[in-house]
Amino acid sequence: MHVRLLWLPHAMPGSLFAALDVLRTASGIAQLQRPGRECGLSWQVIGETGRALPMPVPGLVRSRRRSRAAKRGRKQGETRSLLVIPGVMARNAPHLGELFEQQRAVLKLVERHAQAGGWIAASFNGIAYAAELGLLDGARIGAPWLYQSWMARRYRLCDFTHDEPMGVHGRVFHSVAPALQTEFMLRVLGHLHDPDLAQASARVLLLQAERQLLTPALTAQRWLTPTADSPVFRARRWLRDHIGAPYRLAEVAGAAAVSERTLLRHFRQVTGMTPLAYLHALRIERAKTLLEVSLHGTQAIAEACGYSDAATFRRLFQRATGMSMSDYRARYALRARRRYWRVEDGLREGTAA
Repeated sequence: MHVRLLWLPHAMPGSLFAALDVLRTASGIAQLQRPGRECGLSWQVIGETGRALPMPVPGLVRSRRRSRAAKRGRKQGETRSLLVIPGVMARNAPHLGELFEQQRAVLKLVERHAQAGGWIAASFNGIAYAAELGLLDGARIGAPWLYQSWMARRYRLCDFTHDEPMGVHGRVFHSVAPALQTEFMLRVLGHLHDPDLAQASARVLLLQAERQLLTPALTAQRWLTPTADSPVFRARRWLRDHIGAPYRLAEVAGAAAVSERTLLRHFRQVTGMTPLAYLHALRIERAKTLLEVSLHGTQAIAEACGYSDAATFRRLFQRATGMSMSDYRARYALRARRRYWRVEDGLREGTAA
């Protein structure tokens, strides 16, 4: 997929930089997962004439040319082209209309792109560029509240009353707020390019609340303050701190300062599951993290998750995720294989030379 990031005189640059962050992160993860292979992603920043521009921020990254795979796809007639349209710094709705009158070349560029079968990802008031060309006629989408009334009057064939913050109509992806740009581009990436790569990138770029709680325990740097919260809170905290320990309900109930029967009742009411099921979920999440960022084998990972029998844990992982541990690592790994990063191998070769 080739992505063109449209830089306009009044563009909100954060939208483009967020899109670029997603593309660069996805490309980096793809290189870690499949070293030496093209990831199929390329991008460039273009001006209103459609010509490539150097990056507006010196030292960030230069425009990247299309990969050989993308060029081959274009010759074979495949459509893998995306135009990212940012929001613009309009003072108000009438000023947005004035910008359209001043940027007829931009509208022509968007029109040519659409006529060639390309996809569009427009955010904030940038969706008006697609609406101006009739690309959203018949759609029911969300629009920025500040411009909603103006858009409804100007583009009467489009319904802007939808409450969803982002979506897709035809070949136009749309988002109502610049702050959603990272999540928005991840959705576009998953839809048009590679869902697995988009999911792996989301784990890096979006807040992972549960992992923020679990990861410190992996590195033995967790800091906890005393709390007198609910028994369920204390039980969950104890389970997170003892993921690798054998499960004994009596110990969990003791940590929660209630009877086993009371703990089971309250735990199910609050979480919808038993403490053991919750512990299994924590162990699966820990295993996913280790598969993604470490080089440990399945036996070591099973032991880190409280199982001496790796075969038993592999079956649990398969039931929970729908895939084997090796398949999960192949799809979502966030680091290169050992032979691509071991510095000591290079040092030995240098010494031998």
